[in-house]
Amino acid sequence: PLPASSQAIESFALMVKQTAQMLQAFGTELAETELPNDVQSTSLVLSAHTEKKAKVKEDLQLALKEGNSILESLREPLAESAAHSVNQDQLDNQATVQRLLAQLNETEAAFDEFWAKHQQKLEQCLQLRHFEQGFREVKTTLDSMSQKIAAFTDVGNSLAHVQHLLKDLTAFEEKSSVAVDKARALSLEGQQLIENRHYAVDSIHPKCEELQHLCDHFASEVTRRRGLLSKSLELHSLLETSMKWSDEGIFLLASQPVDKCQSQDGAEAAL
Repeated sequence: PLPASSQAIESFALMVKQTAQMLQAFGTELAETELPNDVQSTSLVLSAHTEKKAKVKEDLQLALKEGNSILESLREPLAESAAHSVNQDQLDNQATVQRLLAQLNETEAAFDEFWAKHQQKLEQCLQLRHFEQGFREVKTTLDSMSQKIAAFTDVGNSLAHVQHLLKDLTAFEEKSSVAVDKARALSLEGQQLIENRHYAVDSIHPKCEELQHLCDHFASEVTRRRGLLSKSLELHSLLETSMKWSDEGIFLLASQPVDKCQSQDGAEAAL
């Protein structure tokens, strides 16, 4: 490398100052960013900030490369003149560049720490928006399912009808199991966010409890409905047995010849 001139050092000092100002301005921009309220907006902000951060880091690496290049060009003539006289100006220039590089490294370290926190906050915000979106969708489905099960008030008017209603209930429960499983999985996802010390614990926790309550309520409504239909099935089964017994009795009575009952012996035989 060519020996560093005072102009090159001054230019590097200006570059360090501008880089620090750029990082400070970007840091302020990040700090003042309001967290978006939906998945798409949060994804866009995270993507835009990550892209801009990469550009900032690129500029920072260029500044560090420039400083190290100047430092190398200062060290070479000092090494060559070690056996002779040492130029104080060269030593001062080297100390200046080393100080500027140290300042640049400190600035980078502080920015990296700030970025890590900002990135984590945005990623947690994205997790929260996904959770909230899933919660709204699942809650709407579970509310609709509960309304449908509550509307199933028919207990059947025959054994065959009750059997048909029980079959419909089983089919409805199987169809609804997808939404119930999704709700329980979402609740577990929320619990995981809480365990990972998410910043919105106070918002996530009650939603997890509500999801559990909705699932338990739906399951109890299905159980209650099945219990009613089972009782109805038992009742209609007994009624059919009674009707069959009654019909057999009527047939038995109707099949007795009336003329045989005219005598005591005939009546006793018929009885």
